Amino acid sequence: MARTKALANRGEELDAVAGSSLVLIARGASHGYDVARHFAANGLLGTVLTLSRPVVYRAIKLLESQGLVVSRESVGVRGQLKWTLTCTPHGRRTAESWLNSPVEHLREMRSEFLLRYLLLESVGADTTDFIRSQRNALDEVTSGLIAGQNRDAVALWRREQARAALRFLDELESGTAPRDAAHAPPVNLSARNQLRATVVSVKHGDILSSVRLDVEAGQSMTSTITHEATDALRLAPGTKVIALCKATDVMIAVDQSMIA
Repeated sequence: MARTKALANRGEELDAVAGSSLVLIARGASHGYDVARHFAANGLLGTVLTLSRPVVYRAIKLLESQGLVVSRESVGVRGQLKWTLTCTPHGRRTAESWLNSPVEHLREMRSEFLLRYLLLESVGADTTDFIRSQRNALDEVTSGLIAGQNRDAVALWRREQARAALRFLDELESGTAPRDAAHAPPVNLSARNQLRATVVSVKHGDILSSVRLDVEAGQSMTSTITHEATDALRLAPGTKVIALCKATDVMIAVDQSMIA
């Protein structure tokens, strides 16, 4: 019982289905099937999480047991018995808390973060603060993962997840330019040979990384830079960069205006 009350008092601890359902009910979805249709394959949330009606109905029952939702008997247009759903005042506060709280783990970005973002976007809310709070919430864990030196498969996977999450949040916030790009001063370089390129692959060594670039169709070049620089630039296959060539050296720069 104590655990149930604790969950009811912390909207961010509702799972993805219960939290999303609570927000929909708070917004006026007054019947279980109305909530469930949003989780259909063609529904508002179905592209992120496709669920059957029984799964959604169980989540609604959980919300009722926590005192967040109340169901009352009503009569449909054909005289049939129906149950009308409404949020309690505490349920509305919990819905608002859940909706605007960032997720705590990288693995939740694919589900809970996207669900919250779609729900905010669907009513025309300004999502800037939400995206920034999400970046701040993940800052410590992503920084630790990106700076890690472990080379086992799990560490590499988690490191790439961290890089991908940060790139995703940058693009989601600005559409074209990652964070702080608008304030980045233009840089003039002595290297005259500046070639726009796309990263094809990145191979990391203990200290140095080998970055293969696609300059034009059928043409490529390779740059060897430090592992630290690769992480700082967030280089990954598909990243748009500028190859700076001087004598036999190939350096890499990221033109923020090229990032779409």
